[in-house]
Amino acid sequence: MKKINILLALLACIFINVETFAEVQEIADPELQDIAVVKPNSEYGTVIVYNPIICQKIGPACGFFKAHEHGHVALNHQYQHPSYYPAQREAQADCWAATNGIPEEIFAAYQLFMADGSSSNYQVYGNPQQRAQRVKHCAQQAGKWLGE
Repeated sequence: MKKINILLALLACIFINVETFAEVQEIADPELQDIAVVKPNSEYGTVIVYNPIICQKIGPACGFFKAHEHGHVALNHQYQHPSYYPAQREAQADCWAATNGIPEEIFAAYQLFMADGSSSNYQVYGNPQQRAQRVKHCAQQAGKWLGE
């Protein structure tokens, strides 16, 4: 089942317009209780809101998390009910970010995950090492992997 989800995520990434990255506004919010999220916005439609304080602490990995949120937009996840296959959606957004993101940021996120830096919601994201391996696999398939 895990291999099927990764394959579906890779296929979805091939057919997604990467221009979505540039079209969605990013807004800093130091009060946000997460690294980054997708939110509706009356002025811009959909925006990526990120916490600049957390981003400063995690460095380049923040770019991966922003790319992950851009993946949700590119994959039209923001139009689905949050309970609609959340683990599959998160895996797809991770793969989208690992396929379309900046290699240094992808590798920084991988290292963060390998050091147990990830959401504690294992049911949705998998444990940090599983998430790291998913990101690595997708980045390798896209030719964006910097690691060993």
